[in-house]
Amino acid sequence: RHRRLKRKVIDALTASELRNFLPRIEAVVRQEFEAMALETEANGRTALMPHAMRIVKQVILELILGPEGIRPEEYLQETSEILLAGMISAPVDLGPLSAFGRAMGVKRGYQRDVEKQMRSALQSIGAPNGAAADCAVAEGGAGTRTLLSRLAKECEHGAGLSVAEMQDMLVSLLFGGSLTTGETMQWMLVELQRHREWQEKLQEEQLRLASAAASQGGLAAAWGSAPPEGSRTPCPESLAACYETLRLHCPIDVVLRRVEEGVDLGEGCGTVPAGWWVAVHMTERGLRQGPAFDPGRWAGVRAAASEVTAFGLGPHFCVGRQLALWELQIFLHVWLTEFDVEVLSDETYNLTGLKR
Repeated sequence: RHRRLKRKVIDALTASELRNFLPRIEAVVRQEFEAMALETEANGRTALMPHAMRIVKQVILELILGPEGIRPEEYLQETSEILLAGMISAPVDLGPLSAFGRAMGVKRGYQRDVEKQMRSALQSIGAPNGAAADCAVAEGGAGTRTLLSRLAKECEHGAGLSVAEMQDMLVSLLFGGSLTTGETMQWMLVELQRHREWQEKLQEEQLRLASAAASQGGLAAAWGSAPPEGSRTPCPESLAACYETLRLHCPIDVVLRRVEEGVDLGEGCGTVPAGWWVAVHMTERGLRQGPAFDPGRWAGVRAAASEVTAFGLGPHFCVGRQLALWELQIFLHVWLTEFDVEVLSDETYNLTGLKR
């Protein structure tokens, strides 16, 4: 079941689907930068993290549910912190008495809200009563309609997703994406402020890209044969900065996994018995390359997926990886071509001063 769900989501979130949605991602990012600029004019400073979270969640909601989807403000309360605490705690559901139980309570509440929107969206594309069905939607239709139809449609990877499966997928994308992409936006800004030589280099790259976009009909056309699609293409410097930030500031240092079969760790290391929970460290491999921020180690090379562990590996590989890389680079593009940003405190990195 897990493999079927992931395969269908990967098939739905195609490169062409994301490329068609790129102008909307750019508009959402610019909207939040404008909001931060207004806050700075009024208060002398602004907090980046709430706006980064709003960018990520707005993009996911519109991509899956359409522009009339759930307002991102509903997902920006303290419940995000409760969910995060639950993700990194032992999976023991004691209701409000445990971090995991509190997180599951929040997730169930979100799922009820998402179900209403998902059923409405499915009915609009022809799935009777909001149930999964073989929806007849033209490929040339609206991007969101096509995406939902792919998820609901039976294909070689199995039956269409049910409403319950879709809402669980959407909630996972919302909070997994917020954790990875939102935090990386913040750390990338901080690292580039610390290393002005790289900020200047990336700004030159992005200004060239902006000039090409103006003459070629937008960012998607300007990226041409080297879009930010991870390991499939050589890294432009902007993608290299994303990878380097993820290497140094992996959003999740440790994940818990339950061993289904006994695992022999090799001579002298013993065996992990079936049923045990183990902690998998995500950052050790990346930090072997040293603590210095140097996007140059990635620029112009083809990075293997195994070298960027922030998105996970194997069957738990993040299905939103390509979307996250698009968002991160568009965040860089809008920032470096349209706004001036100053980090006001080395101790409180989410406080930034921003001006047009």
